[in-house]
Amino acid sequence: MLSVDGLSVHADDLRLVRDVSFSIAPGERVGLIGESGSGKSLTALSLMGLLPEGVTASGSATLAGQPLVGVPEKQLTRLRGRTVSMVFQEPMTALNPLMRVGAQVAEVMTLHGAARAAARARAVELLERVRLPRPAQLARAYPHQLSGGQRQRVMLAIALANEPELLICDEPTTALDVTVQKQMLELIAEVAPALLFITHDLAVVAAMCERVLVMYGGRVVETGPMREVFTRPRHRYTEGLLASSRLTPRGTRLPTIKGSVPPAGGFPGGCVFRNRCPHATPECETEPELTGDGHGYACWHPGD
Repeated sequence: MLSVDGLSVHADDLRLVRDVSFSIAPGERVGLIGESGSGKSLTALSLMGLLPEGVTASGSATLAGQPLVGVPEKQLTRLRGRTVSMVFQEPMTALNPLMRVGAQVAEVMTLHGAARAAARARAVELLERVRLPRPAQLARAYPHQLSGGQRQRVMLAIALANEPELLICDEPTTALDVTVQKQMLELIAEVAPALLFITHDLAVVAAMCERVLVMYGGRVVETGPMREVFTRPRHRYTEGLLASSRLTPRGTRLPTIKGSVPPAGGFPGGCVFRNRCPHATPECETEPELTGDGHGYACWHPGD
C-alpha cells in the first residue's frame, strides 16, 4: 500500500535523510526506531508534506497508488488527510489553543468538502470512537481544559476524521502515564488501518508491530520481522539499542552505546555508525549496502 523508494531529505548542502526505502502492506504495523537525530520524524514529515521551510524531499513515495513526494502542493493537499494522517508527539503544541476541540476535529473534514453541520456531528462521533467520556460536552472544551491523555485522544480523532488508509504515529504516548499509555496503544491498534509507529520504546514496538525499521544517521541500517530483528540483531547499532534496553543484574553496569548521535553533517563517511562502533575496522570507511533477504542490514561486521 505504501511504497517509499530512495527518499532523501535535504537542507542546503546537508542530506538529513538518505535513500530510505521501505513498504507497508494493507493492515500492516511497522515500527520505526532509533535515537533522536536519526531521521525518523523527518521521514514521516516528508510523507505528510510538513517539512520546515528550506528543507526539501526527493525520491519516490506513493500511497495506494497516489504520489506523496515530488508532485504539486495543490495535489498533495487533496491527497494528504484522506490517504495518510499523523498523530504528533505533543498534542498541546499541535492543537490550536484558541479553538474548541470539536471544531478542530470538524475542521479537518470541512477542509475536504464536508458540510459544517455534518462535520460537527461527525466530530462528536469520532470523540466517542476514541473513548472520550461525554463527547458532546468535551467537544466544547478547549485543549487546556483536557488532560494529556484526553488531548492525545483528540489528536487521534483528528487523524481518523477522513478515514485514512495509513496512520503515522510519532511518539504518541511519550508524555502519558503508564495506564493511559496502555489504553492509547490498545486504541491505536484497534482503529489504525495500517500503521507506521515511531518510538524510542522498544517494548512498545514489540507489542505493537510486526516489522521494524532501524534508522541511524538518516538511513535505514536494519529492517526485518520484529521478532527476528529483536532476537537476532545483525547491525551493531541495533545490537547496542537492544542491549541498553534490557534489565541487568543488580550491581552490574547497564550496557550503553559510547558517545552520542552527531549533529546533522557530523556523521562519518562510510558506515555512519563506525565512530561509535566497538567492532569498526578500516573496511567500515566504505559505506555498506543494505543487504539480506527479508532481514536486511547495512553492516560489514554483523552480529551472529
